[in-house]
Amino acid sequence: MTNHQESLRGFPGFLQDVNQHVDRAIAQGMSTRSFVLQIAERYSYIRLADLYRPLRFLRQLSGQPPVCFGASGFRRDLVDDQEPARHYTAFVFVGYWLPTLLATPILWAWEILGFVRYGWQWSQPDIRSGTIGIRHGRCVRKQGP
Repeated sequence: MTNHQESLRGFPGFLQDVNQHVDRAIAQGMSTRSFVLQIAERYSYIRLADLYRPLRFLRQLSGQPPVCFGASGFRRDLVDDQEPARHYTAFVFVGYWLPTLLATPILWAWEILGFVRYGWQWSQPDIRSGTIGIRHGRCVRKQGP
């Protein structure tokens, strides 16, 4: 972990880092699309360049993102692992690209796959976090960063 990452812990660090990216995106005239791609890669390890390698792409989605914040300060009802920002941001990404009626089944499908993968453990916090992420992704699409 770099010194920069050590200073960014939990929800306050996540919020600070997102705000810095918003400020930079606005100052540089970055498109909303580029902003969403940037935060998705940074916080959720979503790299569209790896879509042509589906296994690698899926491994990245379930692995550690480049920037980690930990779970401190996040609402407890939204946390089921040590990187809640990863899951939330992934669904901001999904909500940005897809209407809610398509994004929500993707959230549920992802959680069903996780249910099987992680030994029949259902994650209601992930459903709540993903639902909020989808809603925020729709807002970013309409209003920008």
